[in-house]
Amino acid sequence: MTASFTDIITESQYDELIGNIYDASIMPEIWPVFLERLSDIFKSKGTTLYLVDFASRRSICQSDDISFLQSVRTDPETVISYDRYYSKVNVWLEYSKYLPEGQLITTDRLLPVDRLVKTEWYNDWLKPQHYFHAMIGHLLKQDELAVRLSLFRARQQPFSADECLLFARLIPHLRRSCLIYKQLAEIKQMQTANHHLLNRLPVGLILFDKCGQAVFVNRTAETLIAAANGFNLNAAGRCLTGNARESGNLRNLISDAVETGQGGVISLHCNPSGRPLSAIVVSLQNQCLPFLQAGASAGLFLYDPEQTMALDDTLLQQCYDLSPAEAKLAAALLQGQTPNEYAQTRGISLNTVKSQLKQVLAKTGTHRQSELIHLLTAAFGLFATPAKAGKNAS
Repeated sequence: MTASFTDIITESQYDELIGNIYDASIMPEIWPVFLERLSDIFKSKGTTLYLVDFASRRSICQSDDISFLQSVRTDPETVISYDRYYSKVNVWLEYSKYLPEGQLITTDRLLPVDRLVKTEWYNDWLKPQHYFHAMIGHLLKQDELAVRLSLFRARQQPFSADECLLFARLIPHLRRSCLIYKQLAEIKQMQTANHHLLNRLPVGLILFDKCGQAVFVNRTAETLIAAANGFNLNAAGRCLTGNARESGNLRNLISDAVETGQGGVISLHCNPSGRPLSAIVVSLQNQCLPFLQAGASAGLFLYDPEQTMALDDTLLQQCYDLSPAEAKLAAALLQGQTPNEYAQTRGISLNTVKSQLKQVLAKTGTHRQSELIHLLTAAFGLFATPAKAGKNAS
């Protein structure tokens, strides 16, 4: 570390500060701690890490969605007033608009003092906080957007050349920390979206790690497990069925998929009173599948032939221009009801149902009920949800 910095910060303090910067990239709750520590070192009366939109002159100093946007040593109401109004009259914004990414500037280089003290920005926002000087760094910048770090001081405390050099030395680390946070946040958003997509599958899906333990269970599989029909996961995340031999065979298939890359199919006679579950095990080894759970080495697809699917009939109205009555009929047929059962459920004649079915077939371009069901399953399978027990399409 440069010898001139020793009056500001010791080498061990500097190393600790750098560690705080990178810790904050993966533990956002550390940002306020880091900013407090930075404020101590620079004797700042207020420190803010914030987002600026130069096009609209709007700023965001605190956000639940972007956790590194934080302010310390400034009254929360004052921060809110800045976001809502004073960012638009901040004369320093306009004069620092073209500051490049990774660079810093002190505000005494932006605007002469005699002009600053005449502004609304100074008299109504800076002065009440006893702020006068600021050191500003652009950590990230793209087009009209910038992530900025500002440290504020009183009038009697201008920033020294050595302090500017120290701040300049910290900026590359802060920039990388923000980039790491941004990339991790994007991965998390993608994973959330991917989980939503996997939860829309009309079949059960369970993902297993290399140890054969479940790391993800989609909503359809959760419904199947909750039905208590004999299939379950134990406390260790391993498969259990009502039959010890089948449980062992299924675990072996998952183990083979993980170790050798070979999957397989098995029927699970979990429920003595019902038809067997179809279980398909696939290997996910060496697969570049970013939409799957990190660490997943094998996937288990479960199909329950007894499970009927419910579909929002408004989708059918919008896609095929069906009337509300026709859409309800099509959704009921998809759920497994026969025309006779639907007529009884709705309290209408079978002839009325047959007339509606004729219109549905014509509008969907199909000729038989089986062809209609195939079309709806293929087209809307991802939008169907397991029907609740005891419910019908009505």
